Amino acid sequence: MKRRAFVHSAAGLALGLQRKDVSAQSATGFLTLDWFRCRRDQDLARMRDFIGDSMVPAYGRCGVKPMGVFQTQIGPDNPSFLVVASFPSMGAIQETQAQLDGDEKWMKDRRAFDDKWELAYERREAALLRGFRTFPGIEVPKVAEGKSNLFELRVYESRTVGAHEKKIAMFDTGEIGIFRRVGINPVFFGATVFGVRMPNLTYLVYYPSWESRAEAWSKFLQDPEWKKMSTAPGNTDRELVTSISNQLMVPLPFSHIR
Repeated sequence: MKRRAFVHSAAGLALGLQRKDVSAQSATGFLTLDWFRCRRDQDLARMRDFIGDSMVPAYGRCGVKPMGVFQTQIGPDNPSFLVVASFPSMGAIQETQAQLDGDEKWMKDRRAFDDKWELAYERREAALLRGFRTFPGIEVPKVAEGKSNLFELRVYESRTVGAHEKKIAMFDTGEIGIFRRVGINPVFFGATVFGVRMPNLTYLVYYPSWESRAEAWSKFLQDPEWKKMSTAPGNTDRELVTSISNQLMVPLPFSHIR
């Protein structure tokens, strides 16, 4: 359960990137995505309990809120748990790690979880994302008490950095607005700084129900503004995107994002 190596590696990579517009990028935030990949024959309840009883409260004591915790319903590597957190800067990620290292309860809980022989997960994966210019952090859904939404995580891979940046620009200059209009409700958008299958962008959206998801995407595909934008020379998926993958997830009871 060590995060130090990930944080230091990600920080070095992020600081080493050449930015065309430093002032614009400095206004964006960062997101961390932690995946716990499991098998069905493992102790999934123990994994959920550790995240809910130990991990989320420990991050909360460091001032990290909101946090999203989701379990995959449909998608690869199922069952899996995803923990999402946002930070205003790379420095804030490092400060949180230092606080966690000094948190006696967290360290005790982590050792107890790690040392017990029953396996609760197969492997852990992590990614660092930089928020989009027009969407720098997390937008928490407004939901009635006791209710929750259906969430969809989507990843767009590109072959070149130029194509990747152009796809991000499409979201910043209109696609996010179309999403909102048709009922594809955004939670976050981020460009992967450190992770796998780069360059890619990752975003999380939500719907009140499975039926509303189908309706929203049908509206999106028929939207005149989207049709015009997506068929313009240089903007087609064939030119900008090599792969799109998605996962449908539900929030766990202790997730701040529901």
